[in-house]
Amino acid sequence: MRKLLILLFTTIGFSQTTFTDEEIINLENEFIYLENKVDSLSYQDSLKALMIETLKLEVNLSNEEIKLLDEQLALTEKKVKLVKPSWFENKWLYFGYGAGLGVTITMLLNQLSDAINLF
Repeated sequence: MRKLLILLFTTIGFSQTTFTDEEIINLENEFIYLENKVDSLSYQDSLKALMIETLKLEVNLSNEEIKLLDEQLALTEKKVKLVKPSWFENKWLYFGYGAGLGVTITMLLNQLSDAINLF
């Protein structure tokens, strides 16, 4: 046991390194620099986390807006079908009906007047 303690104390004694005052100051400066860097990185991380949340909300709102625009488009297409005249509601077709009816009535009256003149 004694040998073990002597071995332990000698290894601890030889393994310690001492730093000069200049090396200690350099190490302190490096620690301060690294602490500041960690603080700035954590601040940037928190800002980016907030940005991610706002972008997620914006994407959700955009998706809802797209759904509403799709519904509005479907309703507009239905309205166009209701407003668009069918083939039988064409104004030229009505003009043809009127002209045909006018010609038919005129021919009927001519035939009636001829029939009446025969007697």
